Amino acid sequence: MPDWSYRTVFRPLLFRLPAETARDLCLGIMGTLARLPLGSVFIDFLGHMKPPAQLTRSFLGISFAAPLGLGGEIDPKGVALAALSRFGFGFVEVGPITLEPWTGNPIERHPQQQAIGCSDPPANPGLAALVRRLSRTGSLSVPIMARLTCTPGVPVEKASDECRRMVESLAAHVPIFALMTAQRATECGWSAEQWREHLHAVLSAARNISPPRPVLVCVPPDLDPGESDYLLAPALELGAAGVMVAGGIRAETRRMIGLPAHEPALRLLRHVRRRWGDDLFVIASGGVHEPAQALDLFAAGANLVQIDSGLVYGGPGLPKRINDALLSTVPAEEPSSAPAAEMSWFWSLLLGISMFAGGLLALAIASTRVVLPYDEIFAGLSREQLAAANDRLLSFMAHDRVSLAGTMIAVGVLYILLALFGVRHGLHWAHLTILTSAFAGFGSFFLFLGFGYFDPFHAFVTATLFPVLLLALHARLPPQARQPLPSLHEDWRWHCGLWGQLLLIVQGAVLVAAGLTISFIGITSVFVPEDLEFMRTTADTLASLSPRLVPLIAHDRASFGGMLTSVGLAVLLPALWGWREGTAWLWWALLIAGTTGYVAAITVHLVVGYTNHWHLAPATAGAAALLLGLALSRPYLCRPRATA
Repeated sequence: MPDWSYRTVFRPLLFRLPAETARDLCLGIMGTLARLPLGSVFIDFLGHMKPPAQLTRSFLGISFAAPLGLGGEIDPKGVALAALSRFGFGFVEVGPITLEPWTGNPIERHPQQQAIGCSDPPANPGLAALVRRLSRTGSLSVPIMARLTCTPGVPVEKASDECRRMVESLAAHVPIFALMTAQRATECGWSAEQWREHLHAVLSAARNISPPRPVLVCVPPDLDPGESDYLLAPALELGAAGVMVAGGIRAETRRMIGLPAHEPALRLLRHVRRRWGDDLFVIASGGVHEPAQALDLFAAGANLVQIDSGLVYGGPGLPKRINDALLSTVPAEEPSSAPAAEMSWFWSLLLGISMFAGGLLALAIASTRVVLPYDEIFAGLSREQLAAANDRLLSFMAHDRVSLAGTMIAVGVLYILLALFGVRHGLHWAHLTILTSAFAGFGSFFLFLGFGYFDPFHAFVTATLFPVLLLALHARLPPQARQPLPSLHEDWRWHCGLWGQLLLIVQGAVLVAAGLTISFIGITSVFVPEDLEFMRTTADTLASLSPRLVPLIAHDRASFGGMLTSVGLAVLLPALWGWREGTAWLWWALLIAGTTGYVAAITVHLVVGYTNHWHLAPATAGAAALLLGLALSRPYLCRPRATA
């Protein structure tokens, strides 16, 4: 559920359900999806959230693909770790986990405070269930951290034994641990000696594993600075690898995880940095619901930042938005000085220009003589004979060919602007968009196997341009240019932009589905009832004029369907992957390409008199949805952005 669907449609619906029901429903769906054969591919396709390589960090001998992690409170049972790990995180956490199952109280949602209330410790399935779950999940693309706690009220000796057993059992799946028993030590009044003995037992267990596992000491954000010093001093002396500020703030008998914890987390984090210096490894969480709040924690001294309730209130796209904000602060690589012919953007641009020019040529032919000499030779009928056989036949063929020309011009516009403003600046998603769309378009050439007309000019164009596509595939993608700083807050422009993004994603998906449908019709029945009604004839009558006439018309239909699929992908993928504040060029690309395609298709229907309302409804509805989506997204996409 990316932001464009979660924040617009699903969150309002899910917030009508009890918090625990909504959580279990979402995690269950995501976990099931990730276990399907192509489930992970589908998750990546929807979000394209893999962190860029520039954000990779290395601490404690562990590589983190991004400096963001997922807090364990989101998925305490580890149901959807395989899915959540693909949301742009550098690590995911499980826990707080107890040795035996802990029921606790149901979680509560507090929308006005943007918080989640949970028992202390939160309900969890216990060690054995978690180990089974991790064994079934298998290896993830990011490291797992386990946050350990003991059963409330147990004596220190038993607490130490519980944590030791958890470390030993989880070591096969977990490269780093966080010890949450610091909170228990203050609540249960452990003496300094008892706390040291507990630390020694747990740290020794982690060191005895091969290779040794680092252990962090977890302190809650609302802990008094003096108490934090009392707990951390012996822990760091005995070899704890760092500190974790997490766990929410106390509210009566519960813990509140969310926005109320943000300021306390900042205060404690700043204190830890002042007290222990810059060399100490620190993970911090607390109320990260917008990119600005994550940047606050980094600025206060966090090496890594965790997101917990932000995934519920901010949306699943929050990690990607934070990564974008972090990426804008990373110095860009030196621009490539290689000749243009060695760069992918050059060949992508050439492909776009060729498609644009080809579309203009096709439009000129379709608007005048409609059929070319080799079409007449194939059908065995001259243009005059076609017109004499049915006074609407050439108009019908013109309506197909003008619509095809419109899609060619539209896809040419998209490729040109994607190449100039996307691929030339090292944007991987723009490169992948052109390749995916173009391969789909070239693949549609082979539909002739279904309709039986080998168009020599179509074959010539395909053979000429396909090497250009291969060069675009194999040529170099330049280093990614430094991106402007994105919006750090959720304002009205962002919310409107999500609705616009939703409409354009639906637009692209519908165009792909329509293209595939038209291609299928083109190689099977060829006509829909409205087509034959317009020409006042039947398919058998047309076939009786020439056995090759229907295959000629089928070629036009299938080619249009293939090109519509191609332009649908060129709309869908940028709407899914390239939606960034300030990308005005993308807004103009969608506007110019979309209006070109729809104006060509609707105008030719009106000119030739093919005005069946049912037949025109998809085009008019699509044009309206396009303009509405662009109107909603304009304040967001066309807003100037400042460079970090």
